[in-house]
Amino acid sequence: MSVIVRAEDINSLESESGIIATLIHNPEFSFYSEYLLPGHFTNKENRCVYTAICDLARRGITTIDPYNIMENLNSSEATRKFASELTVDKLQELVDMSDVLARGTLEEYKMLVSNVVDAAFRRDTFQRLKECMGLCTKLDEKNLESKIYAAIDEIMVDYSTVDDVPEFKDVVDELWTEIENHQDGRDAGIPFKFPTLNEYVRIEQGELVVVGAPAKGAKSMFMLNEAVDILRQGKTVFYLDSELSSRLFLCRLISHLTGIEFSRIRSGRYNKDEEIKIRKQIEWVKQQKLVHMYLPIFDKQTIYTAVKKVSHRFGKLDVLIVDYLKPTGSSTDAYVVYSELGNLTDLIKNEICGKLGIAGLAAAQLTSNNKLADSVKISRNASTIMLLTDKTPDECEQDGENSGQKKLVVAQNRNGMQHVDGEWINIDFNGNICLLEEAKQQHVPEMPY
Repeated sequence: MSVIVRAEDINSLESESGIIATLIHNPEFSFYSEYLLPGHFTNKENRCVYTAICDLARRGITTIDPYNIMENLNSSEATRKFASELTVDKLQELVDMSDVLARGTLEEYKMLVSNVVDAAFRRDTFQRLKECMGLCTKLDEKNLESKIYAAIDEIMVDYSTVDDVPEFKDVVDELWTEIENHQDGRDAGIPFKFPTLNEYVRIEQGELVVVGAPAKGAKSMFMLNEAVDILRQGKTVFYLDSELSSRLFLCRLISHLTGIEFSRIRSGRYNKDEEIKIRKQIEWVKQQKLVHMYLPIFDKQTIYTAVKKVSHRFGKLDVLIVDYLKPTGSSTDAYVVYSELGNLTDLIKNEICGKLGIAGLAAAQLTSNNKLADSVKISRNASTIMLLTDKTPDECEQDGENSGQKKLVVAQNRNGMQHVDGEWINIDFNGNICLLEEAKQQHVPEMPY
């Protein structure tokens, strides 16, 4: 077997000829291969003829002969240059040979298309990887990893194809089964740790839930508790952390899992029995599909690249946790800051959660009056916004004993119910052991007279 050293040596000329011959007799087949582009052909004549036949078919012209092909190419400035590549004699040869080479069925045609697209994909990937090799030889090249990932992702996007779009009647049964599976809590995403919250929202693929809390208001503790609960459900978690190094994150994680105070774990002031508990939980952590990444300053390319790497490592990433949404810090201008937050939220919700099929859970910081710093831009992209705040002394007294010190409000929700004024979920918070739980005594809203 000869070794291929040039991109142009990767081709499927027989399939190219078969496509042209088939389209001469069945130009309507081109509607089933609109993702096959002229640039995917290596033979110039085939490229030109394919361009003309596709346009003729779109115009409803079904007679494919040398005259119509030449007239079509000459009718547009964009394709006139293709006409110079052809002669009537060459076109007549193609038409004459088509009787022998043409495929009679749509499935055979699709197979030829698949061969040509596959060759084009290999050819373009080969060339792009050669370019990446060139980048690797430039020792002063900056952001090399991001550039290589971007180059490869561009190829994947260019060659992604969409299957035939079915009639709605053909997918109704499948969709209704999916709806039934979501009824009464069945298969409705990943449940939250807090039972009452699941009546309002779940952690679902393609969706982003944002939890807002004041500075030092337990938003990171909320994310940690949810991460552990999600892992216990057998899911894969990528925890993107702008606040804690992996060392401190592990201290909090072990405190949460063992019930031993964070301060004693960090300082080593625990006894032999407690050390056994710690070692046992460390072994549990080592069995989990968890990645924690400390990234003090978020930027879009780094986040996207990191998510892709984690997805490739595990084959499937279930949940992305972002702690927390904040600007890069490169500007103090409020408008710039708000734009950065909006763009970051858009990236996570649409480019990562939406396009990659990942469930998103993110924290955000509230202002002194318990508003998201960029409420409009964040809420525009987030699927659900929840607010975690301290209860007032009056609220604690109203709810009574065992009602917790914090309240969780589902403020905005596209995927279910949301709270109205005076409604919330009581949360019990123990910061010493990094633990949040739904309070035993839940809030009962006062009824209006």
